[in-house]
Amino acid sequence: MAETLKDKAVKGVAWRIAETGGRQVIQFGISVVLARLIMPEQFGLVAMLSVFLALSQVFIDSGFSTALIRKTNRTQADCSTVYFFNIAVAAVCYAILFVCAPLVSDFYGMEQLTPILRVTSLSLIIGSVAGVQRTLLQAEMNFKLLTKMNITALIISGIVGIVMAYLGFQVWALVTQSLVSTVVSTAFIWIKFDWRPSWIISRASFKEFFGFGSKLLASSLLDTLYNNVYSIIIGKVFKAADLAFYNRADSLKSMTTSLPTSILQSVTYPTLCKLQDNEDALRNGYRRMLRLSAFIIFPLCIGLGAVAFPLINVLYTDRWIYAATLLSIIVFSGMWYPIHAINLNYLIVKGRSDLFFRLEILKKINGVIMLCITVPIGLEAMCYGSICTSLIALVINSYYTGKFLNMSILKQLGDMTPTLLLCAAMYIPTRLIATMMGNGIASLSVSMLTGAVIYIGGALLFRLPEVNELKNLRKSR
Repeated sequence: MAETLKDKAVKGVAWRIAETGGRQVIQFGISVVLARLIMPEQFGLVAMLSVFLALSQVFIDSGFSTALIRKTNRTQADCSTVYFFNIAVAAVCYAILFVCAPLVSDFYGMEQLTPILRVTSLSLIIGSVAGVQRTLLQAEMNFKLLTKMNITALIISGIVGIVMAYLGFQVWALVTQSLVSTVVSTAFIWIKFDWRPSWIISRASFKEFFGFGSKLLASSLLDTLYNNVYSIIIGKVFKAADLAFYNRADSLKSMTTSLPTSILQSVTYPTLCKLQDNEDALRNGYRRMLRLSAFIIFPLCIGLGAVAFPLINVLYTDRWIYAATLLSIIVFSGMWYPIHAINLNYLIVKGRSDLFFRLEILKKINGVIMLCITVPIGLEAMCYGSICTSLIALVINSYYTGKFLNMSILKQLGDMTPTLLLCAAMYIPTRLIATMMGNGIASLSVSMLTGAVIYIGGALLFRLPEVNELKNLRKSR
C-alpha cells in the first residue's frame, strides 16, 4: 500500500511538472502571437478586471476544496454539498459583478469595462460546475487527467483567441479565449471523470467544511488582494497600456522563476521533512538547497534582465518596448522568490505555521508601505520598490530561519556570494552587447550566447560545487 502511494505521488509530481511546463510554453507561444495582433491597452482592460474574478473565485472556493481533500473518508453527501455550495456562491458573485460593473467602470474611468466584466464573469458559473471534480482529481493525485484537460483547453482557446484577434476583435478575442478555456476544461472533465453529484445538501457536511474553510478564507482573501494590488493601482493611477506593459514584464519574470521553483519545492519540502529530527543534517541540507536554487534561478533572472530589450522587441515588436524597461528592473526582485520559498518550507517543516502567518502579514504590510511611497513617483519607481520589498522580505525570512538553524543572515548570503559574483560578471558584458547591437534578433542571439558562455564557463573554471550537485542529481534520477 505504501509503495503504491509512493508511486502515485512520484507520478503525480511528474505530471504536475509536465503540466506546469507545458502550459507555460503553450501560453507563452499564444501570448506572443496575440501581442502582435492586439494593442497593449486592450490587454490592460482585461488585466484591470482580474482582481474581481480572483476575489470571486476565493469566495466560491471558501476553503471547501482544501477541506474536501483533507477529509480521507469523504462521502457522496460531502461532495454534493460542496458542489451545490460552489454553484450557489458563483451565481451570487456573478450577480454582484453584473450589477456593480458600472461602478467598476467609474472607478477606472472606462465605460467599456462594463460589458467586458459582465461577459468575462460568466466563467465563474461555468467553472463552478466542475469545481468538485477538479478537487477530487487532486485528492486522488490524478494529475495526468488534469494535465490533459488544462493543455487541451489552452490549445483550443488559444486557437480561437488568435483567429478572433486576426479578424480584428481586439479585447473581445481575449475575453472569448478565457471563456472558451473554461468551457472546454469543464466539458472535458465531465466527459472524462465519472463522478456526478446527488441531490443532497447535508447540513452536517456544510457545518464541518465551513468550520474548516472559513479559517482559510480570510488569509486567502488577503493574499489574493495583495497579489493583485499592483494591477489595481496601475490600472487606476496610470494608463491601461502601462498595466499591459507591467503584466507582460511580470509574466516573463514569473516564467523564469515559477517552474524551477515549483520543481525545487516539490523536492525540498519532503527532503527537509525527512531531515527534521537531525539538526546538523537539516542545516546542511538547507544550505545545499539554498546554493543550488541560487545557482539555477539567479542567472536565468539576471540574464533575462540583460537581454530584455532585444527579447521584447523580437517577440512582441517595438510597440511593447516599454515592457523591457520594467522587465529589466523587476527581475532583480523575482530572483529571490525561490529563496523565500525554501525559507518558508523550513518553517513549515519545523511546525511553525503560526510564525509563517505572522511573517506573511509583516511582509505584506512592508509591501503596502513601499507602494505608498513609490506610486507618486511613477511606474518604474514602483518596480524599484518591489526590489526593496523583496530584499526586506529576504532579511525577515532569513533572520528567523537562521535562528532555528543557528546560522546568521551573512552566512546564508555568503553561501550565495560566488553565484552572485558570477552573475554580475555575466550581466555586465551581456547587457553591453545587447545595448550596442540594438534590439534585433542578432543582438538577442549574440548576447544570450555570451551570457551562457560566461556563466557556464565561469562555473566550470572556478569549480563551483553546484556543478557537481547537478551532476549527482542527474545520475540519481
